[in-house]
Amino acid sequence: MTKIAIIPVVDQEMCIGCGICVENLPDVFHLASSGKAACFDPNGATEEEIQFQAIDVCPVTCIHWKPVELA
Repeated sequence: MTKIAIIPVVDQEMCIGCGICVENLPDVFHLASSGKAACFDPNGATEEEIQFQAIDVCPVTCIHWKPVELA
């Protein structure tokens, strides 16, 4: 049986680089050299923290969950 997990991803085309996700969860997100947010460690916070402190507060709703298969 395949196990599925979810990780946060940032839509780089939509991101405006406001930094709210980085401020709220610096162990998960950082601003890339492009000036836009990126997820560098999806295990840096709980799913609940990521949902409420990044996804739900993003002003352009560019952060969302992506399902991934676990080995």
